Amino acid sequence: MTKSIFKTVMLSILLITFLSCGDDDNSPSRSADKIEFIIDNGTPISYSTNIITSDTPLAPTSGYSCIFKINSENTVGDTFELSFGFSTMPCPFQLVTPSSITLIGAQISILNIQGVDINYSSPGNAITLDYQLFGQNSGDNIKIIISGHYYDSPGQIHTISGEIDINRS
Repeated sequence: MTKSIFKTVMLSILLITFLSCGDDDNSPSRSADKIEFIIDNGTPISYSTNIITSDTPLAPTSGYSCIFKINSENTVGDTFELSFGFSTMPCPFQLVTPSSITLIGAQISILNIQGVDINYSSPGNAITLDYQLFGQNSGDNIKIIISGHYYDSPGQIHTISGEIDINRS
């Protein structure tokens, strides 16, 4: 009888231990499903609701074959959009990583963040997109680090940092 109780207790301990183990995958290729920005070292602003990525084929007359977009919104409905990847290659859009690009002046208009006052035409804008991971298949991870500065409508300069860590739709 005591052997039976001992075996039951041991089995219960093993079962509880096994079931309480979580996913410990903290690898750099694991997505956090978030899009967050910090303006002037303030509180993070999240645009992590309704995240959608899309490859859109373009008409041959455009001179390009594909454009890639990331769309999402925050909890109050302000939208985020990053449109890039005007490519002459067919969809899906592909990008070699790691790589980076710095957007100067009006080039930052490919990055649209509602709820943040950005003067998209200011020549002093400079925002760097550092592509860490850019999976080309559905479910693959996309990780982009954003840093730099921009000017608002009244002409004040602001720093911006952020991270896009999502899975490709």
